[in-house]
Amino acid sequence: MESSKKLVAMFLVCIVVLSSSVHVSNAAGESNEKKFMDAYNQAATEYALCFNICDKSCVDAGFGFTHCEIKCDEDCTDKLLKGVYRK
Repeated sequence: MESSKKLVAMFLVCIVVLSSSVHVSNAAGESNEKKFMDAYNQAATEYALCFNICDKSCVDAGFGFTHCEIKCDEDCTDKLLKGVYRK
């Protein structure tokens, strides 16, 4: 009987420790989520700016919509991934 009480007490302690560690990891995740959203918004803004400039110059040069869409998408994605626009 005594050992079962100790087992239950140990089980409860483990649950409390695990729940507190999950709570702490969730709190840390919120700041990571904010950092991710900030980086995503910056990348989306940079991509949109690059794409709009590229698309306008491509269409003005007389190329078709599909050609310009593919070309500018590839070019701006490459620039963004290489970090051309990052400070």
